[in-house]
Amino acid sequence: MQQAASTMHIQDKQHKPLRVLMVTGVYPTAERPHKGTFVKSLVDSLTAVGVEVEVIHPEPSLPTLLRYAIVATQVFCKTLTKRFDVVNGHYGLWCLVARLQWTTPVVASYLGDDVLGTIITRGEYSSKGNFVAFISHKLCYFVDAVTVKSKQMKQRLGGPQEKVFVIPDGVNFAQFYPMPRSEVRATLGWDQDRYYVLFANNPEIPVKNFAMAQAAVDILRAKGIDVELVVATGLSHDTVMQYTNASNALILPSWAEGSPNVVREAMACNVPVVATNVGDVTDVIGHTEGCSICAHDPKELAVGLQRALEHTGSTTGRQDTQHLASIVIAQQVIELYEQILYKKGRRKLKEGATQNSPKDNVYV
Repeated sequence: MQQAASTMHIQDKQHKPLRVLMVTGVYPTAERPHKGTFVKSLVDSLTAVGVEVEVIHPEPSLPTLLRYAIVATQVFCKTLTKRFDVVNGHYGLWCLVARLQWTTPVVASYLGDDVLGTIITRGEYSSKGNFVAFISHKLCYFVDAVTVKSKQMKQRLGGPQEKVFVIPDGVNFAQFYPMPRSEVRATLGWDQDRYYVLFANNPEIPVKNFAMAQAAVDILRAKGIDVELVVATGLSHDTVMQYTNASNALILPSWAEGSPNVVREAMACNVPVVATNVGDVTDVIGHTEGCSICAHDPKELAVGLQRALEHTGSTTGRQDTQHLASIVIAQQVIELYEQILYKKGRRKLKEGATQNSPKDNVYV
């Protein structure tokens, strides 16, 4: 299924709008509003500043091989028209599909387990995940640039490091913002006097480590603290925002992550976050009072949660993560697109831009 993003044309005398073909296996639909919201957020941010974006997203219900075949054909045909400046794939195998043409530069955006592997139990990785990670590594040599979500992913990826840029997902501050907790709880029908800890991931995914979240909350209950663990999965972004604001804290006990969006969203709502040291979580919450970085240990997570529950008032999360606003991240992505096209002689640098990539290929 092909979806075209609305565009706002902003031109100057020397630069035509960038035209980007996004290729992704996940994108929000009416049936799956929670899937690929980070891709849509990027698309919305790019179009808001004048980039023309078309999204190729295959029908989720189709067989896997058929989905890849359909998208590969679409990408090949659309790039033959030379209408697009860049093809941006999201996730390792979809990035490979984006590269099955040689007329248009390709940016491969890796998301997490396509580089880190897919954990099925503690310390064990799936064979499929390892295969995808292998493909992602090799593909680095055949694309024009690679974006990853964290420094950890960049280090794990190896390969031509000069092509690899750390650009995390941005958070839409207009969509995620602080709301009075009592008002949101009244809307949701939650108890005004109980503590609520939010687990904003699918508990069926082993790497999210739901059992440890349960164990940490059980420790608090054993101490006489009236706390409830709330699971938010399969919900729209607007509903997740309500759940976040109604909660006293967000818990993220994952075994591995790239750059978890739920952490940024909680920070934008000034809600404390208690998380294990995965992905870029330490960079995001490490300087915010009320938040805690913990080992993969339920007792330590319980200590962090109790500290968060005792933190009165809001955190400074929103202020501390302004550099992760979606519009800021979109500008970094645009700069990367411009650099690629400049090197290929397809576009002049805008006034004030540099010919060199950012130091250490890290934007944040």
